[in-house]
Amino acid sequence: MPEPSIIITDLLAVFGWAMLSYLYISIGEHQIHKRLMHGKPLPLWVYRTFPYVLAAFEAHGIRHHRIWYRAFDYEPDPVGREENLPIPMKETVLMLVAAFPLWSPIFLVSIAGGCVFLATALIHNRLWSALHRQMHIPRSVFYRDWAIFRFLAINHFLHHQDNRRNFNVVFPFADLLFGTLATTTRADIRELMRLGYMEPRSKVACALVQQRRETTALLRGSA
Repeated sequence: MPEPSIIITDLLAVFGWAMLSYLYISIGEHQIHKRLMHGKPLPLWVYRTFPYVLAAFEAHGIRHHRIWYRAFDYEPDPVGREENLPIPMKETVLMLVAAFPLWSPIFLVSIAGGCVFLATALIHNRLWSALHRQMHIPRSVFYRDWAIFRFLAINHFLHHQDNRRNFNVVFPFADLLFGTLATTTRADIRELMRLGYMEPRSKVACALVQQRRETTALLRGSA
């Protein structure tokens, strides 16, 4: 049986690799989201050779932001309701394969570190998929009222108000690093209270929020 000190050392090493991996993944998510999903900076031959790259931009930067989900928590068109929300496992595997040159060198440093990176990347990807869908199609899930989910939902809501900000969905480390964190306006706060991600601080505000929710429900019911 391994000595306790060895077990502790191994656990600390795994934790350290997980933290480094997540910081690396946060930066990767930020840059891919900013440059490839909200822009077309690559030469035309790249998009012709790899049509998936162009399809990702059109699905997210054009349809998800400009056509579907102009209301953050509601999309009446069944065609666009699920598009670009969950990430199919096939796309997850494709993304890992495409990013092979970026993560494979980790295995040259440490096989254990490389394995931890892949596990962390998979967990991040599944979290991204589940949280992104919950933000846009709210359901009664167990984490709906958790403070961390509210924080991330507010963060992503602000990205939909200004798609030059808040590119991280799961962990906004890179937004902090690159100075792309968004700030809230009064209109944002009113809508976030309607969504339930911010709490009104007075009885008058509570009444206004409730009225706003009822009006929104009536409008959506008659659409």
